[in-house]
Order: sequence, then structure tokens, then C-alpha cells
Amino acid sequence: MFLIGELINSTRKRIRTAVESHDAAYIQDVARRQAEAGAQMLDVNGGIPGREPEVLCWLVETVQQAVDLPLCLDSSDPLALRRALPLCKQRPMINSINDEPERFDAVLPLVKEFGTKVIALCMGAAGPPSRLEDRLETAARLVDRLTAAGVALDDIYVDPCVLPVSTGPDHGRFVAEAVGQICARYPGVHTSVGLSNVSFGLPCRKLLNEVFLVLLMSRGLDAAIADPCDRRLMACIFAAEALLGRDEYCVEYLRAYREGKLEPPPESAAGAAR
Repeated sequence: MFLIGELINSTRKRIRTAVESHDAAYIQDVARRQAEAGAQMLDVNGGIPGREPEVLCWLVETVQQAVDLPLCLDSSDPLALRRALPLCKQRPMINSINDEPERFDAVLPLVKEFGTKVIALCMGAAGPPSRLEDRLETAARLVDRLTAAGVALDDIYVDPCVLPVSTGPDHGRFVAEAVGQICARYPGVHTSVGLSNVSFGLPCRKLLNEVFLVLLMSRGLDAAIADPCDRRLMACIFAAEALLGRDEYCVEYLRAYREGKLEPPPESAAGAAR
């Protein structure tokens, strides 16, 4: 599972406060904690209206001073992407391109010029998809157009567009089915999700996120933007990869066990007992 740490997002109150006060130490601490927890890439979102190019560039430079991980640049502003991409020390990812003509035409040249990986979000001009068929049709258009433009399948991460299950009873099921069908239709392409969207507006969000991720992994999901500091989520990933045959002879599962990553830390267990 290719895990992209989600926590450096300017829509989160504490991150936004740190960005506005240029609290580099706090941002770097969040980056280090995600790296130490097992993230293989960090999502950086500088979505402060009117300041996005400046903020995204500051975040990229600040995070790279603390960790040696590639970055996923999360921005709806093509200018912010263009300014931040040259600052990346390792090959980055763009989050995201979609099927809206204006967005596709603005982001594709950046993908090609900078040789990035890209999340292809199954959303078009009509907005978020409501049906399974919408997701599959949009995924097909995006993959076909990207590959026709010379983007390798291995660099494409199709996101079926996760919506809160609180807003529709079929949203979770449709995403799971879309992941399976996209993997079958395009061998070699990756599938990814913004995991925490599924639980928005509901209690016990981590539980929903954890179970949903395992369900999606069983359909072929191989990447996710998620919280690596959720120890139970990480334990679920180790267990699912062992059970799905992605961890030969359970090597990574056993290593995680020896490192104490499969159970809560002792103080948590003691607190629960009290």
C-alpha cells in the first residue's frame, strides 16, 4: 500500500494557523511524525484563498527541510502548482487532474513538463459522480486521454471520488466496485482514494476509515491519502496485505509485530483498562 500522508492540509484549523503564522517548526513536526509512522509520500495543501501560490511554495520548502520524502502537491490553482513544482527535490505527484476541460487542459502540460505522477480524479464538469457508471466512464476518459498524451500507466493514480456515506447509502459500495473494475480494465494503472472523505459528518470516523480501506484493498486499491499516525489504520494495512498475498511469507507483518506496530502502545492499553 502506497500511503500518502494527509495531515499537512491548510483546510485543517491547526495547519492553517501554523501557515498563517509561518510556524515552520509545527509543520515540520507534523511532517516528521507522518514519515516516522510509515508514510511514503506527503500531501501538501496550501488552499488559503488568495495566497495559494505563496503558501504552497512555503510548505514545500518547509517540509523538505524536515523529511526526505516525495511530495504530493494538492492544489486547485495551476499557478500554485507551476511555482511549487520546480522546488520539489524528488519526483512529485499532482493532486489532481480531472475531466473538467479547463482543469485537464491546465494540469496536463504540468504533468508532462515536470514528469510528475498524477491523481486522476473521476469528476467532470457536472460535479462529483453519483453512480458507479459515472465513475467508470470518467475513469476511462481520463486514462485514455492521459496515455494518449504520453503519460505512463504506472504514473496514473485513478481516484473514483470518495463521497461521505452519510450523504448516500451507495457511495461506499460504488467506490469499491469502481476500484475493482478499473484495476481489471487497466492492468498497470494505480487506484487511489482520499480515504477520510468517506466518514465526513459521522462519529467514530477512524473506524469507518479503517474498515473502508481494507474493503478497498480487497478490490485492488494500492494507494491512499490517509492518516499514517492512526496506528490502528496502519495495523489494518499490514494485516490486509498479509491476507491478500501482497506480503510474501508475511515478512512485513512480522517486522511490524516485532516493532510493536500491531497493537496499541502500553499506555493506551493501560488507559483503556482503567
